Amino acid sequence: MTALADIKVSVANEAGAQPPLYHALRKYWHPVAYAGDLLDKPIGVTLLGESVVIARLNGVVTALHGRCPHKGTALALGEIVDGVIECPYHGWRFNDAGNCVRVPAREEMTGAINASVACYHAAEHAGLIWVALEAPAMPLPDFPELNDREYRVLRGEPYDWATSTPRRLENFVDFSHFAYVHDGTIGSRANPRVEPVKVWREGHVLRFDRSGVKEPGVGLKKQLLGIEDEWIEPINEYHVTMPHTVHLKRTFPNGKRYVLFMAASPIDATRTRSFWWQARDFGTDPGYDAFFMDFEAEVLQQDKPIIESQRPVWFSFAGGGEHERETPVRGADVVTVEYRRWLFEMLNDARAS
Repeated sequence: MTALADIKVSVANEAGAQPPLYHALRKYWHPVAYAGDLLDKPIGVTLLGESVVIARLNGVVTALHGRCPHKGTALALGEIVDGVIECPYHGWRFNDAGNCVRVPAREEMTGAINASVACYHAAEHAGLIWVALEAPAMPLPDFPELNDREYRVLRGEPYDWATSTPRRLENFVDFSHFAYVHDGTIGSRANPRVEPVKVWREGHVLRFDRSGVKEPGVGLKKQLLGIEDEWIEPINEYHVTMPHTVHLKRTFPNGKRYVLFMAASPIDATRTRSFWWQARDFGTDPGYDAFFMDFEAEVLQQDKPIIESQRPVWFSFAGGGEHERETPVRGADVVTVEYRRWLFEMLNDARAS
């Protein structure tokens, strides 16, 4: 096992080369769009700095390199014609394997030109479109509440932060910041102590539960829960699907449940787009939707400037300079340590393959 001291590192210099972990992420699934937004036209996205076009071709989700090899035009500006993507500039057409199947200006030269674009791994799952630039090393994450009729499920607006995807994920599971960044919402300065939790792996998922932690019982959420206590102690069950997806189920003392599902996507080395869902089995009247979404928006706005201020943007796994080191707190930062340990193993696996 990697020692705690070995995980104490920072990040590559922002002006320097991309961190090795960034390149290793090509072998993993990343969300790029909500499935409901991919209709009868292509969509252009950026993943790990690469232009990608996604489309439903003959009913199958397809992901290709996003620029036409003829003149570099964005294929996402084109149309789907007869089950293939047509470039908007000169009408070149590309099938679901990325092969050019038509060059309108000189039809007879289509085969001789032998043009193509890279074809990536694509999947529709958990209400999202996922892409892996290379053969994925781990399965897709699960979101069982999405189609569970006991829950009222809401799709959040995606949001972009100027940070790396591991930093975004760590923020979600960093218990110590609740008391200070979210005082009065999901934490309290009156109760900043963080007890160690047990962290374990189940297949491709990092798991940990947190209970016995008091948070303020205030406002409409408390009323909808039907809890009269001033302090509420939910059981929080976390499933982190590597590398950047977290499923959190919160079960309150009366059995009511509230779920957050967040999947982070590396647009490039310093920009992360987060896709998320919310599910609840209390206060399920649609009239309460705005309240719950506004609550989550408040929490995210509290987090955003803090996370975007972190330097370096990426942490690495070898000792850095005086201003690059991080100092984990034993027990309180156990989740971060175990998460980084697994990322370190993923990096080594990518180097070995």
